Amino acid sequence: MSVSALPKTDTTPKQLVTAALVAAAWLVIALLYLGGVAFLVPPLLLIATAALLRGGRTVLDRLMLATGLLLGLTCLGALVFAVWPWGLHPVTAGGTAATTLIVAAARTGRRPRLPRPGATDAIAGLAVAAVGAVVAWPLLRDGRTGRLALVMDGEDLARHAALFDAIGHAGGYLFQHPAQGRTLVYEGMVSYPQGEHVTAALLDGFVRSSAAAHGTGAGMFDHYLAFVAAGYLLLAATLVWAAQWIGAGGLTPARMVPVAGGIAALCAFGELLDLVRFGYPSQVLGLAEAVMLLTVLIRPVPRPRQQLLLVAALLAAVGFTYYLYLPPVGLAAILWLMRERRRHRGRRIPALALAIAVTSAVPLAIGVLVAGQAGALLSVGSLKVGREGLAVLLCLVASGMLTRRGRRSRIWRSYALIFVPVAGFAVGMLAVQRLFGSGSGYYANKALFLVLALLLAGTGALALHLPRRPLSVVHLRTASVLMAIVALIGGERAGDRQDHLDARTGWLAGAGVDQFAYARAALGLTPGRPTVVIGDDPGYDSYRLTLFISTLQRTSGAMAGATYHVGPINSPDRLDAVVARMPGPMRLLALSDDAGERAEALRRRHPAVSIEIVRA
Repeated sequence: MSVSALPKTDTTPKQLVTAALVAAAWLVIALLYLGGVAFLVPPLLLIATAALLRGGRTVLDRLMLATGLLLGLTCLGALVFAVWPWGLHPVTAGGTAATTLIVAAARTGRRPRLPRPGATDAIAGLAVAAVGAVVAWPLLRDGRTGRLALVMDGEDLARHAALFDAIGHAGGYLFQHPAQGRTLVYEGMVSYPQGEHVTAALLDGFVRSSAAAHGTGAGMFDHYLAFVAAGYLLLAATLVWAAQWIGAGGLTPARMVPVAGGIAALCAFGELLDLVRFGYPSQVLGLAEAVMLLTVLIRPVPRPRQQLLLVAALLAAVGFTYYLYLPPVGLAAILWLMRERRRHRGRRIPALALAIAVTSAVPLAIGVLVAGQAGALLSVGSLKVGREGLAVLLCLVASGMLTRRGRRSRIWRSYALIFVPVAGFAVGMLAVQRLFGSGSGYYANKALFLVLALLLAGTGALALHLPRRPLSVVHLRTASVLMAIVALIGGERAGDRQDHLDARTGWLAGAGVDQFAYARAALGLTPGRPTVVIGDDPGYDSYRLTLFISTLQRTSGAMAGATYHVGPINSPDRLDAVVARMPGPMRLLALSDDAGERAEALRRRHPAVSIEIVRA
């Protein structure tokens, strides 16, 4: 048999190099994991992704595009993580991501390349750092007790932290592990959109350099608060970047200073901070993802296939993180695709993009069709976006868009087109609330937050009023207009405005004496029996503290049947119903002497239940 007759292999030097790079990447990630510094892997993957993408003039552009892509792919990848044997293990997750990047680079022939850092990168970095100082300092200043006390204004954060913890233990989405999920958290959270929680749980494995060590309940809560703060900083960075990206050539570095400063001021002291105070991390991350998506719809990246992949990935990110925003941004994506249909006709990538887009609706379908969450759309709540402030901001942005330059700009015409479904969705929610609900619409106001965010992203329109040539008064004019936005954006009625302003400045001042006492009592409990709090309040404070304690003690699932759907919180018969529904031995935490006497009376009324009473 001649040599020429031997079968030829398809192995090429390029394939060998790719295989070698993949093996090296896995080895490096494994060594970082074993060395306890796996926290280096996510930023390295982010930089590598940014270096392989194209589009944008600044480092910030690339990092934001890469972040949006990775968020969407993480939400999709977690569907696989939940069923493969390794769960959220940092080595397998990081190695898979690195393999995908290396193979993508080999197939496209792209070499890693980043733009040179510039003035706008520094401006955005300083603006986000200022927001970070306002958000992080109160969380760091007073230690663990102060942190817990500060975030106990709303009850939702307790459920979000419990969901984050449960996903870490389950190794993926709880809706893929419903039986295990119901033992870890309240059943209603099993079908809740979990993109934010699974992303945080995955990153937590890198931070801890472990897929199994979850720490104490208090330590877990500290870690989750760090991810909550990071999510809010991502939102601030997204808004600054979106204003810069949409403003394009009209925003020189000098003009970007007051724009970034105004957005940073609103993030630090405006209504957006309420999303952190009341504990809405899913909405925060979903809002950032929705703004990223709307931004690239308004001003697409120049490469069509990359644009379609970004749009599809961000649709998935929104759908898995906070699907309330999926209908308006999904409609915006359809409007954009109809406008750009000739450019993308005949390409193979739309099939993949369509598959990802359809998958993005999975959490929405589960929540609405299986869990019946549509009934919550008419809920009432205290969260509110000021209408007057929105109107002022709308007028300011529209004034720039109506200039001659604004009317001629394809980017600003796209902004107007994309704004229609976003505003229309919020107006529709408000109308439904007015017709069929009562009070302030909880989710209608959450829809208004997307309108607020899109308007902030459009503040670059103010530069359209300025002449193209530089003037010495440009900075002063722009800063004056933006400071007017800051002053007016609160938008509540006079009394409400003062109450909310006091609460936001209270974030910097720290928690009150009562909150510190509650937090100290919660952290002072030893792990053990499920705990119910008895205080001297009408009921809500005790209920809220009970939720946080169940999260710290990791008893949320065990207590769910006795915590939810047992009557009004302020009902005098509620405690008896709670004790009757407790599945086993329990503990009562009495916050005062009077509460202790009521706890003793409650124990006497239920002699068949093993009840331990402790004093705060």
